[in-house]
Amino acid sequence: MGRYFVLILFIISISIGFLFLLENSSFINNKIFSFINPFNPIKPSISNTTKINSNSEYWKDPRGLFPIFAYNIPSNSSNLAASLRIIEKGGINIIINGNYGWMPDPIELKEAFLKLKNSNLKWLAIIENECKDDFIFNNWNDKRNNNISKYLDFFNEDFVYGWYIWDEPGKNRQWCSPFNLVPNDDFEDINNMVKQIRGNLKFRSKLDFINLFPTYWDGTPDKEAYEKYVDAFFASQEFQPRVLCFDHYPFLKPESGGFRNDYYLNLEIIRNKSLQYNVPFWMIVLSSGHNDYINPSFEEIRFQVFSALAYGAKGLGYYLYSKSFEQIGYRSWILENYVDNESVNDSLYGPLYLPVKNLNVQIQNLGAFLIDYKSVKVIHTTDFPNFQKHINIGFPDSLKKTFLIDSILYKGKNSQADLLIGFFEKGNNSNEKVLLIVNKNFKENIKVDLKFKKNSSVRKLDKNSGKIEKVDTDNFCYINLEGGEGDLFLLSNN
Repeated sequence: MGRYFVLILFIISISIGFLFLLENSSFINNKIFSFINPFNPIKPSISNTTKINSNSEYWKDPRGLFPIFAYNIPSNSSNLAASLRIIEKGGINIIINGNYGWMPDPIELKEAFLKLKNSNLKWLAIIENECKDDFIFNNWNDKRNNNISKYLDFFNEDFVYGWYIWDEPGKNRQWCSPFNLVPNDDFEDINNMVKQIRGNLKFRSKLDFINLFPTYWDGTPDKEAYEKYVDAFFASQEFQPRVLCFDHYPFLKPESGGFRNDYYLNLEIIRNKSLQYNVPFWMIVLSSGHNDYINPSFEEIRFQVFSALAYGAKGLGYYLYSKSFEQIGYRSWILENYVDNESVNDSLYGPLYLPVKNLNVQIQNLGAFLIDYKSVKVIHTTDFPNFQKHINIGFPDSLKKTFLIDSILYKGKNSQADLLIGFFEKGNNSNEKVLLIVNKNFKENIKVDLKFKKNSSVRKLDKNSGKIEKVDTDNFCYINLEGGEGDLFLLSNN
C-alpha cells in the first residue's frame, strides 16, 4: 500500500513539474508545439488584405522630434525621477520601462513620471502577453487579449508615448492553461490588442509598438523566409502597423562568429518593406555587452547608428542603456554609475554616457532633417565588415549622374574605402538630392575627397548644430570621417 502511495505521489509530482515547465518555458513549449500543433511564423492563420484606414497611419512623432529610445531604467535607483532626468539629459526622448514590465516597476515608473516637470521624455509602456500573473497586463483568463481597457485606462497619461504590444512575435508562445494544446498565435494576439487601441478615441493617438525578430532568429533560415515573416506580420493585421521596428545585434565575440554577415541584408529587407508598405522603420542597436555579444565601443555604437540612418531609419533605440540585469550576465551599459545623482559631471556616469550624449545631438539633427526624405538607393564600396551578403557594391555611372557626383576618392591605409552611401529625395523635388556618406570601418579614421558635377550647388548639414552650410570648394570637398561616422550633403543644379 505504501509503495502505491509513493508511486502515485511520484506521478503527481512529475505531472506538476511538467505543467510548471510548460507554463514557464518558451523553449519547451515551442519544442512540444512543433510536434503537437505546429505554428508557421511566416504563414499567418488569418489574412487581412483590406486595411482599416485612419488619418494617422504613417507615424510621425507628435513632438516633432526624431525618436531616440532606450531600454531601460536602472535596476538600482533610489530616485527614479532623477534617473529619468539623467537619461533625458543624455539625449533620450523615449524610455521603455525596465525589467520587461514586471510589477511593481511600472507603478513606480508612473509615479516617477508624475514628478517630472517641463520634460519631453515619454514612456513606451510594455503590455506584452506571455501569460504571466504579475505582468502589467495579465491575460491568464483572457487568452486572446480581448479586454485590455483596464490597463490602457490606468496608464493613459500625457507622458505615455504608446504601448509596447509585443517583442519579437513568432515564437513567444505559451501553454496558457493545462491541457490546452492550441498555442497562442502571436500575430492574432497583436491584432486583437491593436484593434482595441486604434478603435478607441481615448487611445488611438498613441503608438502601438511591435518589435520584430532579426534575420538570424531560427524561424527564418534565409532571406526569402525573413521577407515572408515580415509580410505575414503585415497581412495578419487589420490596422496598418504604424512603425516597422526590428533589432539586430551584429557584434558577436570572435569565438561566437564575429561580426554577423547578414547585418546589412537585414537593413536592406526592412528598408524595402518599409517602402513597400509606406511605414517608417525603427531600429534597435546593441549598446550593452551580454551573452555572446562584445561590450561595444563608442565607435561600434556610432557605426550602427549611422548605418541605420543611411538606410532610412526614422527612429533609433539602444539596448541596453541603463545599468540593469547584471545578475543575468549583462556587462556594460551607457548609463553605468551615479544613476540617480544629477549633481555629478557627465563624464562620471560611465565612459559611454558623454560620447553617446553628443552622438544623440547628431542623431536628432540628422534624423529630424531626413524625416520627410525618402530613401531611394543604398550602395557600398566594399563588403566590409566580414563579407556582407546581398549588398549593392559599386557606384554606377547613372547614380553618379543623378546625384551630381563625379568621383569619390579615398586617402588612407588601404586601396579602397569602406564606405556606405545612402541616397535620399524629398517628394517630387527631383532637383535637390541628399546623400549620407558613412565610414563603415569603425576601427579607422579616413579622409574622403568628393568631386561634384560642374555647376552644382553643394551644401552640408552641420550635424552638431543642425545648420545647413554652403560648401564653397570649386566642385571639390574634403571630409574626415572617424570610425563609424557619417556626413550629410545636399546637392542641386545651379
